[in-house]
Amino acid sequence: MNATPVTASPIALHKDMGILQAHAAVMAECLRHIEANAPGVVAGTDAEFLHQMRVGLRRLNAALRLFGNVRSLPQPLRLEVKWLDAALGPARDWEVLANSTLPRITASAPAHLGLAALLQLAQEAAQRHNASAAQAVASPRCRALLDALHAWAAQTPQDMPQPNARLKRFAKALLDSASKRLRRRAQHLPQAGQRRLHRSRIAAKRLRYALEFFTSQYPSGPARRRIDTLGVFQDALGAINDAAVAHALLEHEAASHPALHTAIAYVRGYLQADSRHQTKALAGLWKRLRRAL
Repeated sequence: MNATPVTASPIALHKDMGILQAHAAVMAECLRHIEANAPGVVAGTDAEFLHQMRVGLRRLNAALRLFGNVRSLPQPLRLEVKWLDAALGPARDWEVLANSTLPRITASAPAHLGLAALLQLAQEAAQRHNASAAQAVASPRCRALLDALHAWAAQTPQDMPQPNARLKRFAKALLDSASKRLRRRAQHLPQAGQRRLHRSRIAAKRLRYALEFFTSQYPSGPARRRIDTLGVFQDALGAINDAAVAHALLEHEAASHPALHTAIAYVRGYLQADSRHQTKALAGLWKRLRRAL
């Protein structure tokens, strides 16, 4: 097992690569990222293993979407990827709430509100969901899925459309499409509702992953600046999304823990105020990003 969580590595796509070769290289890196962190998730020693495994899985989903017109993943495998994503999601959501969001709020909250009890409840829930995620990752079903993805990625289809298309032209078309999608969804963000914010976050995430996949096709300096600027914007949207997820988790818990109503109401109010502040800042971040796209 790796002693520390493993992050994504750069992907070297040579200019003379075909689209199929590029697809295989991107898939191999996504699977490496996922598999390198799986033992750490099973061991449960550091929540960052879970986070990195989820990032690897999101990158895999982004790659499948980007290359979808070139190679479409069979439906049974798509369903298994969704199963793994669903197995890891709740653990990460509770981990963020228990070990990031609530400790930050509790540090400045009056003791009489009972946030300590709410924090303990969240930590226990995080432990349960982490154990469930570890069980899923350690299962034969997960191993079979990863083996099947490796086998599928290694296959050479016989009906590849435009097999000799230039990779850079292919990449440019994908990046242009992803940029346009983000521009459409990110208009008037400070006045946007939660649904538009969520859709903008997904569009920003997919564009960032696409840029990272194809960055070797472009000059390193401008590409890196684009990715970094997009990352700041994505992080701001991610913080708003974390607050929305925390809001939903606490709303669910309020029904079965009446003694924690005061603490839950305080945290939800805090999160609402924090999200409003974060949302107002999006206009400046989007203006900066729009210049970089």
